[in-house]
Amino acid sequence: MPELWFVAGVALGTIVTGFAAIGSFGRGSDSVRRTAWSREHALRQRGVSSQASVGASARHADDEVLSKAS
Repeated sequence: MPELWFVAGVALGTIVTGFAAIGSFGRGSDSVRRTAWSREHALRQRGVSSQASVGASARHADDEVLSKAS
């Protein structure tokens, strides 16, 4: 009989966790931050954003300086 309660508890926990995950996914997909990130990501994929490439090259140069210093 204890095995039945264990299985029931695991099933209930799985259901509750699933609903929590689905709810948080819905809130995250409507997030303002995600919308801005998606827009920037699309620009970077198309190569339109020159600021993104300048920022990336500056970060790359910083990485080279740091790697030479160590």
